[in-house]
Amino acid sequence: MLTTRPGFPFAGLAARFGDSPDPVRRRPALRDPGLEPELLDRFTRDPETRSTAARDPRLPVARVRELLDDPDENTAAAAAANPALPPEDMRRILDRAGCRKSG
Repeated sequence: MLTTRPGFPFAGLAARFGDSPDPVRRRPALRDPGLEPELLDRFTRDPETRSTAARDPRLPVARVRELLDDPDENTAAAAAANPALPPEDMRRILDRAGCRKSG
């Protein structure tokens, strides 16, 4: 519950909890501003943290694109909501879903 408080110090949580066997401890590590790219990538491959990690704007676009095709719908949706996703990918997603510009 402490992590929901404004001003909670997330710095250092990745080093402290990134390798924890407990997913409840690993999830706040994703909010560490110093999260290493290798650990972020590992979180995208962990079933307990994959969906949250798929939204992270620090994730390389190539990995976000891979996660768009994840069999888990929550992970694919999280990747589609990633702010790092380029507009052309967003348009492709809309086209595949049958959403076309009217008019």
